[in-house]
Amino acid sequence: MRRGSLIWGSLILLAGLLLLLNNFFPAWFSRISVWDIIWPVAIILIGASMLFGPRWSRRSLETQTVMVPLESSSDADVYLHHGAGRLSLRPTSTPGVLVTGTCVGGADVNVSRSGPSARVDLKSRAGEMWGWPNVQGPYGYAWDLMVTPEIPLRLTLETGASETNLDLRDLKVTDLEIKTGASSSVVTLPAQAGMTRVKVASGAASVKLYLPEGVAAHIRVQSGLAGIRIDQNRFPAAAGGYETPGYDSAANRADIFVETGVGSVEIA
Repeated sequence: MRRGSLIWGSLILLAGLLLLLNNFFPAWFSRISVWDIIWPVAIILIGASMLFGPRWSRRSLETQTVMVPLESSSDADVYLHHGAGRLSLRPTSTPGVLVTGTCVGGADVNVSRSGPSARVDLKSRAGEMWGWPNVQGPYGYAWDLMVTPEIPLRLTLETGASETNLDLRDLKVTDLEIKTGASSSVVTLPAQAGMTRVKVASGAASVKLYLPEGVAAHIRVQSGLAGIRIDQNRFPAAAGGYETPGYDSAANRADIFVETGVGSVEIA
């Protein structure tokens, strides 16, 4: 049996078994979420496959430094196409820099400019193996990136079997789109970006969105076999979803749409 089939089959079997037990014995799970069990086990299985599986690539592990200057850009699109591994993103404190950081495993970087707008594309050098992006080394593609807080940004992420942590609190992200597979994503949304439009499309994933105090939200969730947890003290149920009272007049707000399959979603 291929290793990918074994790992994916184990995850699906585990999820189905726990959901079935939850239906028959709800009292056993009354104090915890089923997904709080599934995701730690899922990460353990994926990590064990990376640590103890055969060497997937014989190329030496490369750490690439990325530095894209801001120049005269007044807004930018940033696209991150990340494979398996870890991805972190936060503001840079260096003036005049659009994107900077390191990419373990290397990345193809493409920069284009049109008038006042810039576009930066970073793509991991990963092929497909066993149903998810190929990795190099025991930790996969570890990207540690920083972006400018000086101008409005439109941010798009495509990730595979990865652990993603986005600290956008001090950034001017006006549009955020996340497309993810079997992953864990933790995102802190901007505190003072005005309007931020958020779209998340996930498969077998854990997604946590945190909104800073003072940020209003309109939230819609479309899900399959997913555990949904939304802080209804901040975001009461409303027609078509959840919404902060006074959302339309809030100075800083987020319009959030999450579409998920088998996974968990937490918004607080």
